[in-house]
Amino acid sequence: MQYPLSANTNNGWYTCSLVDLLIVYILILSIASCNSWVVNGEDTLDVIHYGAKGDGRTDDSKAFVEAFKALCRGRYGNTLVVPNGRSFFVRPTLNFSGPCHSKNINIKIMGNILAPKRSDWGRECSLYWIHFFNIHGLILDGSGVINGNGEDWWSKVKGTGGCPRIPTALQFDKCDGLQITGLTHINGPGPHIAVTDSQDITISHIHINSPKESHNTDGIDLTRAIRVNVHDIPIRSGDDCIAIKGGSQFVNVSQVTCGPGHGISVGSLGGHGSPEFVEHLRIKNCTFNGGDSAVKIKTWPGGKGYAKDIIFEDIILYQTNYPVYIDQHYMKTPEQHQAVKISNIKFSNIHGTCIDENAIVLDCAKIGCYDITLNQIKITSINRKKPASVKCKNVHGTATNIISPKGSCVNH
Repeated sequence: MQYPLSANTNNGWYTCSLVDLLIVYILILSIASCNSWVVNGEDTLDVIHYGAKGDGRTDDSKAFVEAFKALCRGRYGNTLVVPNGRSFFVRPTLNFSGPCHSKNINIKIMGNILAPKRSDWGRECSLYWIHFFNIHGLILDGSGVINGNGEDWWSKVKGTGGCPRIPTALQFDKCDGLQITGLTHINGPGPHIAVTDSQDITISHIHINSPKESHNTDGIDLTRAIRVNVHDIPIRSGDDCIAIKGGSQFVNVSQVTCGPGHGISVGSLGGHGSPEFVEHLRIKNCTFNGGDSAVKIKTWPGGKGYAKDIIFEDIILYQTNYPVYIDQHYMKTPEQHQAVKISNIKFSNIHGTCIDENAIVLDCAKIGCYDITLNQIKITSINRKKPASVKCKNVHGTATNIISPKGSCVNH
């Protein structure tokens, strides 16, 4: 085969063999795919190939962003790997935004990801450390560790300087079909994982671990989240292990071990007089170890909306404060003329120990809580001087098979 050249070489013609063409073709392919590699027959992107150092000191934020852009375009596969044996330092806010060409992408975290300390957080006062937005079918998995480096945030309620609030470590907005599994998340500056305006979510087989004194470090926050399954997770935190907030529906929580922490909460709802609702929630087969509370609903006086069709069942308690709790005067706020309506709530098959007399506390607003069911409950106090008791205000429903605490204050 002969190809003309612009300059006269060998009488204006150059002889090219098939071997030469093959070499050129391979070089082109190599250049095009230099940032991808193959695992189990699939093209996989690696943050190292986009410039990440993984030495725990160098800012790898830009490399992560560029690697995600390539992943989102979908040209070289749908899996991005953060490799094992390295620590990757990334700054806030690390934004991963869709929509992506691929409808199912996988970020596989095998190494460690490290946040900056509070003193190095930045003047922007970012509310999120890592933010995932509008990514459908995202799978976040692996055996790696996400370290929020939050120790310096826990001593004060407000963030650095004039920051309006402590930041969330991982924020997911509009991420339908999200799956999170396998990871370990430690020392969040504030909430560890927050999911908002998303549906068809599964969070399972992860570990969340922050000490008891880590204020405001919710394990998992769900806001306007629909069709959610959370299961098989141990959570240690300084605040709610799981908080199910306004707009959430069809949420199932099971096989969660909580403690220390403030339990699994519905709410808080109705802050600043806002209308909020939650419904169709199932919290089942969960264990609480030494927390400030176990299963509870909390609403602000003056709020609007409702909380209904909620079941707490098959609950085990170990030396837990306020094991069964409805608090419609959240933060000891006085009664107001309106309140969130609470109805069709079931507490069933709850057994174990509390630390003082507050075994069952149902503190409803003047408008009353209706269709409240207490069934098969045996809670005893470890403090002989403060035996377990039941305290109710404005509660309407039924109480059956209550072994302990003795007595009932539910209005039939």
